[in-house]
Amino acid sequence: MKTVIVVNGGDAPGINAAIAAYSGLANQNGDQVIGAQDGFAGLLSGQLTEIDLAAVDLLSGRGGSWLTSSRAPVLARDDAGERLSHVLAQEKIDNLLLFGGDGTIKFVIPRLRTWDISCIALPTTIDNDVPGTDYTLGHDSACNYAWQTIEGIRATANALPGRIFLVETLGGDSGCLALAIAYACGADAVLLPEYDFGMDWLAERLKTAVARRGYALLLLSEGVPGAQRLTDEIPKITGIRVRLTRLGHAQRGAAVSHIDRQRAVDMSRIAYHALKRGSRGGTLLSRGGALTLQEGEGAPAGKPAPDYGQYAFVNGL
Repeated sequence: MKTVIVVNGGDAPGINAAIAAYSGLANQNGDQVIGAQDGFAGLLSGQLTEIDLAAVDLLSGRGGSWLTSSRAPVLARDDAGERLSHVLAQEKIDNLLLFGGDGTIKFVIPRLRTWDISCIALPTTIDNDVPGTDYTLGHDSACNYAWQTIEGIRATANALPGRIFLVETLGGDSGCLALAIAYACGADAVLLPEYDFGMDWLAERLKTAVARRGYALLLLSEGVPGAQRLTDEIPKITGIRVRLTRLGHAQRGAAVSHIDRQRAVDMSRIAYHALKRGSRGGTLLSRGGALTLQEGEGAPAGKPAPDYGQYAFVNGL
């Protein structure tokens, strides 16, 4: 069996660990694994490389991806199916192992199935916003990275009280990542793109937190517009200084947590054995902590909304 690994869209911690686990398992069983540089654009143009097991193994604890990715919409072209099938036949490739988030699973998997190309997708995004699965690879690592930053903020907040700290996370147009961090760290408020808020309510909640413990912690998803505006306006209403910290893309390059390493190995094992048995493909989904392969079209439509119960708890609603 010969597998090509493709990374599509954004990177996430755990990809290297999964590449190492899948390639190592295939190597032990006499199978071959190659990688496509530059995602599907690279696969279509023949940018294929042998997986360097030693190099990938050394990188398994790091974020990012040993195989470069791409967002180029090359599979939308009219001749994409024919070109892709030609490359796979020419290189004697039997199947694909695909890393990607919501867009990849929603649009790419059905397209590959239409072209009768065997592929298993691993939901891979720090945003944890893929429909049908309660966990995506990289999410835990991104949360842990945020925790380290927030602990540093707490230290200086206690040493020099009287400030409001605004921490902006990644997450795209989904607030799932920001809410997970806010809920676990005991933030005083969290703002998400899915739920509206009032400035007067927010100012009063933050003022109360500062009066109670000396500082306030506000989490903000990047999908909520106006982080700088909030930084400017909240002091005018509350009379309290605001300090903004943007976690930015460092979250995507975070060191890989134990949970993500374990999930990377679990996902790789299930994907390898399914393809070895002749599966035509599908998506690995986590439900109630258990991983299963959903064969077929991919994830259901729509993104999951952040847990409103957790949102209300953090915001005291």
